[in-house]
Amino acid sequence: MIRFNHDKFLALSEVDLALWLNIIAEQEGYTVEELEYNFVDLDTMLSLNQEYLNQDADTDIITFDYTESKVIKAEAYISGDTLRKNAKTHEQTIENEILRLLCHALLHCLGYNDKTNNQKQIMRLKEEDCINLFHVKH
Repeated sequence: MIRFNHDKFLALSEVDLALWLNIIAEQEGYTVEELEYNFVDLDTMLSLNQEYLNQDADTDIITFDYTESKVIKAEAYISGDTLRKNAKTHEQTIENEILRLLCHALLHCLGYNDKTNNQKQIMRLKEEDCINLFHVKH
């Protein structure tokens, strides 16, 4: 089950997004049991970042991954404000930035990391592959 908790933030079809995310997981040999995306404000995101990551900074996404044995269970928190800012900064559409963050959380659950420069490069390439897959399907 994939859920999107937002206040009319997503213009994309939640059914299409869930199908796309399931396809990505299946391509990596995983199944999705529970994946929840929560779109939150800046204050909530900062609070989560401070409490759980001990960081006093703004971020666009935080993923809590409880995946075991290739069965995905996770919750992700996405800052809508930071998402919009990043889309503008990186000259992306809001749609593509949403897709990037949704698949970014999933990719963490699939074992991809972004701590080192090499990992960030691999993560970015995987994100682009995922975004392209969505556009091919829709």
